Amino acid sequence: MDRFFDSENPVMKFLSRLVDLAVLNIVTVVYSIPLVTFGGAMAAMNYVLLHLVRGDETYVIRMFRKSFGDNFRQGVPEGLLVILIAVITAVDMWALHGSESRLLTVMMIIITIAAVFIFVTAVYMFALQSRYENTVKGTIMNAFRLSVANLPATAVMAAAWTAWAFVLVYLHKAAALAFLLYGFTLPGYICAMLMDRIFEKLEKEE
Repeated sequence: MDRFFDSENPVMKFLSRLVDLAVLNIVTVVYSIPLVTFGGAMAAMNYVLLHLVRGDETYVIRMFRKSFGDNFRQGVPEGLLVILIAVITAVDMWALHGSESRLLTVMMIIITIAAVFIFVTAVYMFALQSRYENTVKGTIMNAFRLSVANLPATAVMAAAWTAWAFVLVYLHKAAALAFLLYGFTLPGYICAMLMDRIFEKLEKEE
């Protein structure tokens, strides 16, 4: 029994990680509510996730709040840009929904693919923002370069977020609770594992 509750036990590590991700997600959701704070919250979440991936000693709330304060100002335009693109995409998809025209169906597919790519680029952007100092323009451009230069990893990130979106839709009434607990951090953790390898490679090259 003592071995089961040992902090080095794989099961306990897994449960501990689930708790960390749940706490981090709740804090991220709360900090994102004003919308203008969305960018800072996403950067802070990625900051904590990257430390979790590396197995560092992590104090979730304390580290999140510190990173949020460090990234708030630059996160405002980045976050609002992502929200604006999401709104435009949603409006376009709603306008085209229900059409039986083949051309409009093709347009919906193109918009969906473009939106997913832009979304994953935003994932890179917030991770870069949390780790490196740069201008807003520089961070966005570097995020785009990384998303193109690491297409296999980008594809896995896109698949992770898309699969999670389908899971949330499938859960119906339980979707709100699942989103509150793991809406951002579960797929975000998978992305952080991939980006940590990319960042480590870049830092070695530098």
